[in-house]
Amino acid sequence: MLNLGQEFFERIKVAAEVCPKTENQPEEQPLKTSEWAEKMLAFKPSATQAQVLDIDAKYMILCCNRQWGKTTTIALKALHRALTINNQSIVIISRTELQAAILIDRACNFAATLGIKIRRALGQQFSLKLPNGSSIFAVAHSQDTSVGNTANVLIVDEAALVKDQVYATVSPFVGRTHGRIWLMSTPRRQTGFFYNIWHGKDPRWTKIFSTIKDCPEIDPDFLAMQKALDPIKYRQDFDCEFIQPAGRLIDRDTLMRMVDPTIDQWQVPQSKI
Repeated sequence: MLNLGQEFFERIKVAAEVCPKTENQPEEQPLKTSEWAEKMLAFKPSATQAQVLDIDAKYMILCCNRQWGKTTTIALKALHRALTINNQSIVIISRTELQAAILIDRACNFAATLGIKIRRALGQQFSLKLPNGSSIFAVAHSQDTSVGNTANVLIVDEAALVKDQVYATVSPFVGRTHGRIWLMSTPRRQTGFFYNIWHGKDPRWTKIFSTIKDCPEIDPDFLAMQKALDPIKYRQDFDCEFIQPAGRLIDRDTLMRMVDPTIDQWQVPQSKI
């Protein structure tokens, strides 16, 4: 019996030696948003689109050309945040509700591809309600109908076309939540909050710039036609230049070069008559 017992313990000893060590394995790191988009939704972003998807900036402003893919890219970024953080409120505003609805429709299509049942947020015509309590919805381009909302993320689509007064009304949505603001647009006139933020020096804003040079997939024949049709508008829509409207005597850049910011206008001595 002693020999049998000894043999039994010898077998245990051998088994313990050949058994792999049970060490704490590092937890698998979550996918970046760009990696998630490519793996789960077959969306292969460009380098700049991946930058937009992955950046964790609180205040982000994207200035890019038409047909760059900003609606698709921001729809993916919004959906990923809504899915990975519970009870997020993501609000979209654009020049029209229908324009904002395009972004929501894109998010809904991606959600359906992931097998998520499409539901609307209560009382919101253009919206997506997710099982974890997060929602993405559009508000009207109005100083009245958009008052009272609270958001974790405020997305301003085609921001160069949104009125300053409306932006001033909706931007407080994120005040209590310490939320994020994402502005995106193709340039328009040399005025307005989008122009001012883009050309401002506030370090809190992360700026991302992209032009037609970053979009080799766009038909060059089409671009040639657009350039021949209206060279000025082409510079605005595809080269991303802020161009003063026709008929103006002087553009803003020239005017600003004439201003000396070191002079306090209220301290300039007045001539005596």
